[in-house]
Amino acid sequence: MAATATRAADALGAAVGYAKQHPFRALAAVLAAHLVLWTFLPMALSPNLQLDLAEGLALGKEWQIGYWKHPPLPWWITDLIYRAVGDIHAVYALGPLAAVVCMLGVYFLARDIVGPVQALIPVFALQGIHYYNYSAVKFAHDQMQLPIWAWAGFLLYRALTRGHALYWMGAGAVVALAFWTKYSAVVFGLSLGLFLLFDPVARRCWRTPGPYLMALAFGAAIGPHLLWLLDNIGESPFVYAELRARKAEHWHDFIVYPLRWIGGQIFFVLPALGLLALAYVPRAVIQPADGKSGFDRRYVTMLAFGPFAIVTLVAMLSGRLPVLLWGYPLWSFLPLAALVWFGPVTNIARQKSFAAGLAAIFVAMPVLYAAVPAVESVFRDRTLAVQFPGQATAEYFTRIWHEKTKAPLVYVTGEEFTVNNISVYSKDRPHVIVHGFLERSPWISMDDVRRKGVLIVWTDGRGVDWLLRRWEKMFGFAESEASVVEIPFHARRKMLRLRYVIVPPRP
Repeated sequence: MAATATRAADALGAAVGYAKQHPFRALAAVLAAHLVLWTFLPMALSPNLQLDLAEGLALGKEWQIGYWKHPPLPWWITDLIYRAVGDIHAVYALGPLAAVVCMLGVYFLARDIVGPVQALIPVFALQGIHYYNYSAVKFAHDQMQLPIWAWAGFLLYRALTRGHALYWMGAGAVVALAFWTKYSAVVFGLSLGLFLLFDPVARRCWRTPGPYLMALAFGAAIGPHLLWLLDNIGESPFVYAELRARKAEHWHDFIVYPLRWIGGQIFFVLPALGLLALAYVPRAVIQPADGKSGFDRRYVTMLAFGPFAIVTLVAMLSGRLPVLLWGYPLWSFLPLAALVWFGPVTNIARQKSFAAGLAAIFVAMPVLYAAVPAVESVFRDRTLAVQFPGQATAEYFTRIWHEKTKAPLVYVTGEEFTVNNISVYSKDRPHVIVHGFLERSPWISMDDVRRKGVLIVWTDGRGVDWLLRRWEKMFGFAESEASVVEIPFHARRKMLRLRYVIVPPRP
């Protein structure tokens, strides 16, 4: 036992020593391991695509300037990697890659502020937040925010400290990309703007061309999507967000909802705080800061807490309960904030403790990822998206469509997740009519739908009566015409019972 402990201590010492001598190589090794692990682990354990991955593949191929649910950038990227690789499983690389690019952005900012060795600590501490590993595999709009916010923070810092026009314009363009990703970017943009206005050092920049170049680059990059948004405000993602954030029904909800939001975010970042505690506790002391170090502290603190404070304030004033995952991009700079407040970690024993904690989390997170679905299935009768029989469902409906119509399957509509899977897994790659709503599917022509027909699919007993009435009127069928099929779920002794109607082509 003692020999094993000694070998472990020696290994930790060697790892810490290597990181001090070659910080970027150490960073590259950890990030490469992260990318490989979190790409191939979910790929190996998931017989079906995650819900968000299927949605991105189903809708991203339509290449819209905007969608009813979210801005388009993550879905465009999903479609691009599929076209480049030719295999739907390639999308599993996108979430881990987004996390890695985010951590690189944090490292470059931290390197400018605390140096290349100490910059490793805030990056490695992010391994303790599930947004960067466990949940990153479900690549979509939340995950795409990570690298964009991180690089925007880095570029604006460079712009403020070095004054080069390219940094200012780069910051503006990247902030625009944040809005092409998810409109929660408004809290990030507002935080940056308030800092530029009120920080005593940063506001000097208004006497230079920098902020105006940033605004110009932002406007040029966001322009096309802004025009789309103004034309589609009734079916915009704002409507979708409105539906998701629960409204206060009692006076005490104005207090309880913000507390639930704050508590949820603290819970999510606890492992990262635990890692930092290994480096600082019990002798954490706030370090003095003035001049450049004072500016750095104010800037990083704004990045770490500004967007969170704005979301919390809006929740308090509006009586809304923010969705916990809206906190996804908020915490990339939290560990760096600890570093600029409490100073560098130079004690070798604490460095080894941090390294041991990092190794433990690096092992624990994938173990949890593999174990949780199995444990959950024992206590909850809930079917996971990865257990959905997407391939079998698509093959069945593609075959039955070909037999009935002697034509390719071009259009599919009905219950969202089912039809997204059919669109992704069918060899015909049919277009999705979202919920049967043309307003949400501007790539659809009803004249073409009539000529080529449409497959309508929904889960039996799901309670979609009001949608059925709409579909009957829109596509010209009666519910009594529906057929039923049962398809077994993956790894579950349950059957997926689907109802469907084939509306044949009418040339």
